[in-house]
Amino acid sequence: MDSISTRYDEQNPVVTPDGSRMYFVRAGHPRNEGGVIDLGDIWYSDKTENGWSVAKHGGSTINHTGLNGILGFSADGERIYLLNYKDGEGNVHSGVAVAEWVRDHWSVPQPLNIRYFANNSERLSGTISPDEKVMILSYESFDTFGNEDLYVTFKGSDDTWSQPKNLGVDVNTMGDEWAPFLAADLKTLYFSSNIFVGEGGRDIFVSQRKDNSWTDWTDPVNLGPEINTPGTELGYFIPRNGELAYFSSSHNSKGLGDIFGFPLNETEKMLQEMLAKTESPLAKVTEPKIPEKPVVVMTMQVLDIRNNQPINGIVKLNFGEKEVEVNTTDLDSPAKKFLVTIEQGLEVNVEILAEGYLKYKETFLASATPQNGDSDVKGVEGFKLTPREVGTKIKIENVLFHEGTSSFVHPKIAAAQLEKLIALMKNNPDLEIRLEGHTDNRGNPKLLKALSLDRVDAVKDYLVENGITGKRIETEGFGSEKPIGQNSDFSGRELNRRVEFVIIK
Repeated sequence: MDSISTRYDEQNPVVTPDGSRMYFVRAGHPRNEGGVIDLGDIWYSDKTENGWSVAKHGGSTINHTGLNGILGFSADGERIYLLNYKDGEGNVHSGVAVAEWVRDHWSVPQPLNIRYFANNSERLSGTISPDEKVMILSYESFDTFGNEDLYVTFKGSDDTWSQPKNLGVDVNTMGDEWAPFLAADLKTLYFSSNIFVGEGGRDIFVSQRKDNSWTDWTDPVNLGPEINTPGTELGYFIPRNGELAYFSSSHNSKGLGDIFGFPLNETEKMLQEMLAKTESPLAKVTEPKIPEKPVVVMTMQVLDIRNNQPINGIVKLNFGEKEVEVNTTDLDSPAKKFLVTIEQGLEVNVEILAEGYLKYKETFLASATPQNGDSDVKGVEGFKLTPREVGTKIKIENVLFHEGTSSFVHPKIAAAQLEKLIALMKNNPDLEIRLEGHTDNRGNPKLLKALSLDRVDAVKDYLVENGITGKRIETEGFGSEKPIGQNSDFSGRELNRRVEFVIIK
């Protein structure tokens, strides 16, 4: 789906009952509530005569700074069921909620009461039946076999949902079972797994419920190589009408995951016919009304990255049609904090010049909650400047590697951290650095030294791939030769496993 798929991570497509709009989850986008490190916000695309439109953000009412998701809709399209939600006070909760379509926008989500629901995983996915009486959820709980398992819960007469029941060993494994979709017959279940024999990565499987126990299922069948690839396939969805099913795949994608359509087979067309017999859908959904965004007062501070001490500099802020300039030298407070009033959600461009420091530039979204995360003081948007001094050494935070390898444990988080270094080098084109890799002392010293070099080479490769010439970057691996913590305990070893950059020019 070229108009929807981008270099960001798109997953979990869900189409409204009238077929006019596709909602999906997009991660890593700067417009997300949590910025580029956001695990996923809900976006949407409208069906037009020429295909699907360019996607738009779903708005702050149904999104928050954590992982968002969609289970599905009521048959008439007037209710949307959400995975994780933000209440009217702005507090984020794990679980399932429902929002109502009110004239031209979604209402504040209201939580569903699911008895004894407790998710021990960072992830949550699910599906809801067209009659809104059955949910299949994927999460980790006390009786989970592996990581995330599939559970079923039923709506009672008092609107309370039953305690989720594990679907059993026929479909749940010691691995991950994710992104379920329950078809209109309430028997056919599609889901993703990384354990059953497949094409590689995570594949999409289908299984049939044999009885009313919800724990007796046919052996899961792989949807085959036309859909499943060596990459990751998730979120199979059959809409009420149309010729295509939708899902996401990381194979041959523009980014991490893209949305794809695939022709329905005869069995799926029969399931679609069942779905079409449910209550008539709502007329075409209109454009969501974008409410006026409140104004936020942001507290800001310019700091030395080495010691978090306030420094003097000239701060230029551009947002909307305004330009604000603050010279922190003129501030009487020793902390050098200053306040700026900005419309919430507005894009802010900041440029900071300080004598003896590298030029600093950044773009962020105005929020009452600091997004930069660079200040040690709660509620303060802190901008950390790096001294323009040969020999200055800075640790690159949160760039972690799988044990014994040079592959990132959390590629998205590592990318977000490395983007800061990329911006620093682009803003200071004469800057040259040396990347230094370090390990703890567990292992052969010679092999550890080679491993540390492999890791900094991986970081260098990322910088080069994102526009920094390799001539500006040296690499060196020290293995366990330069510890900064005690290797005798876990916290000390964690400190020692690090990547740093040193200014050499």
